[in-house]
Amino acid sequence: MIGEENARDAGGDAYAEGVLDARLGRPPRDVLEATIVLEAWAGRPARKAMSAARRLVNPGTEAPHVKGHLERYRDREQQSVVMEGIALVLSILSIASWATPLSRALGPHVLAQAIRVSLPVSFALQWGLRSRYLSRRSGLALLARDWLACCAFAIVAVELPLVLMSDWGPIAAMLVAIWTGGTVLVRRGWGLIYAFSLATGTVALERHAPAHVVLEAITAFALLTCAVAVFTCRTPTDERAGSVPRALLAALLGSCVGVLLIADPSVGWGVHGIHPAIALVPSVIGSLWGGYYLWNFYEAIPHGLSGVPLHRASRIGLKDPAMSIFLGAITRLVAATIILSSVVIMLGRFTRGTDELSVFVAFGFVALVSLLIGLLETLSLRRSALIAAVAAVAAELAWRSTVHWPISGAALIAGATVGVALTLVPVVALLARSGRVLATTLWIQ
Repeated sequence: MIGEENARDAGGDAYAEGVLDARLGRPPRDVLEATIVLEAWAGRPARKAMSAARRLVNPGTEAPHVKGHLERYRDREQQSVVMEGIALVLSILSIASWATPLSRALGPHVLAQAIRVSLPVSFALQWGLRSRYLSRRSGLALLARDWLACCAFAIVAVELPLVLMSDWGPIAAMLVAIWTGGTVLVRRGWGLIYAFSLATGTVALERHAPAHVVLEAITAFALLTCAVAVFTCRTPTDERAGSVPRALLAALLGSCVGVLLIADPSVGWGVHGIHPAIALVPSVIGSLWGGYYLWNFYEAIPHGLSGVPLHRASRIGLKDPAMSIFLGAITRLVAATIILSSVVIMLGRFTRGTDELSVFVAFGFVALVSLLIGLLETLSLRRSALIAAVAAVAAELAWRSTVHWPISGAALIAGATVGVALTLVPVVALLARSGRVLATTLWIQ
C-alpha cells in the first residue's frame, strides 16, 4: 500500500512538474508561485498544491531572474468586447425599427411573445459563445473546429423547439438566429455587413413587404454569412476553448439578464412600438463604455503594484488600482446613461415620443447589474454571480405579483436593485485588495 501511494505521489509530482514547466516556461521562483499555478491549472486543492510545490521547489537553489513585462492591452479581447456591444446595439435598434411594421403585420401579442422568448435565449447564446469562444484570441478558429457540435446544439436545443411552438415560435426562432449570428459576424469584423442586412430589412418592412418573407431572408443571410465568417477562420491553433461548464453557466447568467429585461410587462416589449428599444440604447452604450474601461485592469493593476512589498500587496485600499478602475467604469456607465437618456427624452418628438422616465431608470439599473454580473463571472466568482442573477429575477417577479404601482418599469427597478446590492459586496471585497486580484484572478505568467 505504501509503495502504491508513493508511486501515485511520484506520478502526481511528475505531472505537477510538467504543468509548472508548461505554464511558466521556467523553474518556479518560490513555493507560493508554484502553488498558485497548480491550483489554477492543475485543479488541485490549496493544501495538496502547496504540498506538491514544496517537494518540487528546491529551497537551496534560486530560479533564474526573469525580467517581467506587461502586455500593454489585450487588444483583441478589448475589440471583442466592443464588437459584441455593437452587435447588441444593432439588435436593439432592429427591435426599434421593426416593432411597428411587425406589430402591424403579425399582431402586437404575437410579436410581444416572440420578443419575450427570443431576448433571453439570444442573451444566453451570446454569453455562452463569448465565454467558450469569442473572448479568446483564436475564438473563431476554435468555433470553426467545433462547428458541428455547436450547430447540432443550436438546432436541437433551441431552434427546433421554438419552431414547433405556436404562431409566435417561428418568429422567435428567426430573431434568435439573427441576433446570435450577428454576434459572430461582428466578432469577425463584418459589422457593416450585418448592419446593412438589418437596414435592408427595415426598408422592406416599411414598404409593407410580407413580414415572414423579410425575416426569413434576413435569417438565411445571417446564417449563411455567419458560416462563411467562421469557416474562413479555420486555422491551426494551440489555444483551448473555454470549458463547457463555465460556458453553460455564462449562458445561464445571460438568460437571467434577458429575463430581467422582459419579465416586467409594463415596459411594453412589442406592444409600445419603438419606445422600449429606444429607451434601452443609452444604458447599453453606457454599459459598453464601462465594460471597455474595465479592460484597463490588465495594465493598471501590475503597474500600480510594481515595487509594493509582498506584505502590503493585499492590504485593503479604496484607492488601489483595481478599485480605481472599477469606480471609473461605474462612473462612465452612469454618466453616459444619464446624458444619453436626457438626449433621447429631449428628442422624443422626433422618435414618436418616449416612455416614462422610470423606464430609462430601470434600464440603467439593468445595465449596471449586467456589468457587475459579467465582472463576477470573469473574475471566477461564479457562485456569487449566479446568486445575484437569480435573486434579481425572483425579486422582479415577486414585485410584479405583489405590488401594483402604476409606474412603468417599477418591477424591473426592484429586481435590478436587488441584483446590484448582491453583486457589489463580493466585487468590492475582491477589488479592494489589488494583490489578490493580480495573484489569483486575472492571469498567471
